[in-house]
Amino acid sequence: MSSNKFALITISYIWSHPNCRHQKAESIFKFIAWQFYKRLTHRNLDLQLLPDVKIRCYPDSRSAAAVLYCGLYDYDEMNFLLRYLRPEDSFLDIGANVGVYTLLAASKIRSGSIYSFEVLPKNYERLQENIRLNQFTQVKTYEIAVSDQTGTIALNLAEGDSMPFITHAAANNTITVPTDTLDNLLQNQPLANLTLAKMDIEGAEILALKGALSLLKQQRPRVWILEINDTVSHFGHQKQDLVDFLHTYGYNLYRYSADSNQISRITLAQKQGNNVLAIADSAVDFVRDRLAEIALSSQ
Repeated sequence: MSSNKFALITISYIWSHPNCRHQKAESIFKFIAWQFYKRLTHRNLDLQLLPDVKIRCYPDSRSAAAVLYCGLYDYDEMNFLLRYLRPEDSFLDIGANVGVYTLLAASKIRSGSIYSFEVLPKNYERLQENIRLNQFTQVKTYEIAVSDQTGTIALNLAEGDSMPFITHAAANNTITVPTDTLDNLLQNQPLANLTLAKMDIEGAEILALKGALSLLKQQRPRVWILEINDTVSHFGHQKQDLVDFLHTYGYNLYRYSADSNQISRITLAQKQGNNVLAIADSAVDFVRDRLAEIALSSQ
């Protein structure tokens, strides 16, 4: 993608983002200023993700840069996380990248645990750096790809560190990485309060879920934040296959509106954007009660 096209897409994204609705010009100025700063200095910048949480933004870091322009860039999902999680909960971040969701969860979870999985070496290093920057001790990190079996896979990095995909043909832009299942990795961990997971692994979500059958049978976690898009075709699946698999274990799709603080059940055809909540049928009232507690406490 050319730099001009990237700039136009980013400016359009900022202009329409809910967090920028009252400061569009200021947010676009931040984007332009960052382009100059990183090219002139080649230095990183520490940003305030939340009033008490920092994230380190490198010149090539897309997700951290989105924090600079838009704050909570996954507006509905990130607000859901902050309103839903409690100090005693546990959280899975599968495909943690540099750790934005991990840091948000750590701002809420104090006595519980956070398990963060990131297989790309540069992202994993920055994930750990961001955890140290905030002195979070409740986060456990794993440099491994979550899948349906133990072994290795080849990842193609042609699209950069943010969008790797599995390939069967070795090339100069591929790396070989280890894989394991969630059931194996978490079998000795205390998971009674595993209430939320976020998973964004470029279409391999169904493989990760197939490696978590013992968790799914217990409907743990109660809620998944999932990216469901056409990248599932890389593994011979359709988006509906992933939804049907979740249905098998008693999960249905929901949309969360941060502005109304409400969840509503939807079909795949009604999904807006890439992200969606998958909530266990047994946990819908639990989720609504937690959200209602936040609404009452803010009055």
